[in-house]
Amino acid sequence: SIANELLSKEESGAQQAIAEMINASISKLGENIKLRRYSLIDKKNYVHAYSHNNKIVSSVELKHSDESLAKDICMQIVASNPLAIDELSLDKDILKAEKDIYKQELDKLDKKEDIKRNILEGKMKKFINENTLLNQPFVKDPSTSLSKIIKNNEVLSFNRYEVGEGLEKKSEDFAQEVYNQIS
Repeated sequence: SIANELLSKEESGAQQAIAEMINASISKLGENIKLRRYSLIDKKNYVHAYSHNNKIVSSVELKHSDESLAKDICMQIVASNPLAIDELSLDKDILKAEKDIYKQELDKLDKKEDIKRNILEGKMKKFINENTLLNQPFVKDPSTSLSKIIKNNEVLSFNRYEVGEGLEKKSEDFAQEVYNQIS
């Protein structure tokens, strides 16, 4: 598991600290807690993290220190859940899948091929702008984007974690659940 992989590394004393925090939280809350996701961040760059109602957490790694900018970027990440920093870092499979969906929609239209191509390009540009951190409308001022307010800094990486994200929930109806408990 991810936790075992991280906690078995011998790079630093951080593993022991993490294990102690997990055990302390389990003791305090009386709930089983497992480390499911983590990210390693290079300490030489500026890193800022933000927690929204203890349910969604984001972090950003910037080339240069700028607390105000970093906080704004973290809030942007929480609010808009970007898929990538920019178009170049966007997963090519996601782009291809989106393009295929749009092509299927356009195949149903009775329009010339060059018009369909222009519509497809417009839809793809809109998808990229809505799903890349630097191109999304800025949450504090939707008339601009993050790429315009970053100025001489650079976003190197970001993370967004949401409580329960990635967990599959069993879907059983209530009657079946009661029956299972009786059996």
